[in-house]
Amino acid sequence: MSFTPRHGPGRLRRAAAALTAVVAAAALTGCGSGNAGAEGRLSLNVGVQSLVLQTYYPQLAEALGYFDDENLDVTITVGESTANSVQGLLGGSINAYLGGPEGITAAQQGASVKFVAAGANRSIWNVVARPGTTSLAQLNGQPIGVSAVQSISTVTMRQALEANGVDGADLDYIVTGGTAKRFAALQAGQVAAVPLGVPVNYQAAESQGFVDLGNTNEIGAPPIVAAVVTVESGWAEDNSEALTRFLRAYQRVIDDLYDPAMTQRLVELTSEGLQIEPRYMERSIRDLFLAGSQAGKSMPPDAHIDLAGLQVAADAFLEFGGLQQRVDPAPLVDHSYLEAAQRSLTENPPQP
Repeated sequence: MSFTPRHGPGRLRRAAAALTAVVAAAALTGCGSGNAGAEGRLSLNVGVQSLVLQTYYPQLAEALGYFDDENLDVTITVGESTANSVQGLLGGSINAYLGGPEGITAAQQGASVKFVAAGANRSIWNVVARPGTTSLAQLNGQPIGVSAVQSISTVTMRQALEANGVDGADLDYIVTGGTAKRFAALQAGQVAAVPLGVPVNYQAAESQGFVDLGNTNEIGAPPIVAAVVTVESGWAEDNSEALTRFLRAYQRVIDDLYDPAMTQRLVELTSEGLQIEPRYMERSIRDLFLAGSQAGKSMPPDAHIDLAGLQVAADAFLEFGGLQQRVDPAPLVDHSYLEAAQRSLTENPPQP
């Protein structure tokens, strides 16, 4: 079957790579809109973290019809607590989770989890402060709104503040919840600053007068893996077909985000779904995928997890009490399902 890539450079690279891919890949994955019907419709429950662009990829796959292309029924649940979502993953109420890498701490406690694709290889949070704030140093000793004291957003914000002379131990952490609830606490004057994800931070600064002090990785915190797709190992082994179909759709969304021809369509879908003005969504896509300082860094075209950034996350969990001893998180990463999905997109592409 001949194949002309429809969306951006990612598929061109995969087409070249497919020249050396094993012939058995198509038999392994066996999924595509051309023959999925013959193989039966499968179901998948997916949990996602707070509603920001970098954890909105499953919703985009649903809206674009990519799950239907894969003959896949996907139920998406938004959860504000990564720890609770990981417990849901282990308990079987969800099958895959797109959110923080707190699976690292679960693994140290004996859980069998794997990280199968990147969500964001860099911080997805900017430090947004109350009006009148002129420097990070002014936040010393102030109340800070967080989703949880040991969450990855709290960790990277604290690292950024400490890099700018703030005593992290002296901060007053107020647990408020996910992005929307943190922003509400900031609006109500209950906290001095919060970590906000793209594009909520843009809207907060431009339309409501709050002060965006910058992405935590760009103001002092080390590059950190902020979001991954996590699965329970046994479930993934037993349901490799469903997982591979999901990752085919997931990869297509990443391809679209790198394709300028798809930007307007994606802006329409994300603006409606996240209830954010289109101009902020367009800026988010441009900054993260097309021309900004984080383009290609937060989410690489091949959706692979940055092992160095994952180690930063693990070390941060240790530093702030989430782990009992230092761990190497690399064994938790398994790109085999993603790579099988990528090969099959080249060998057995969705039909137009």
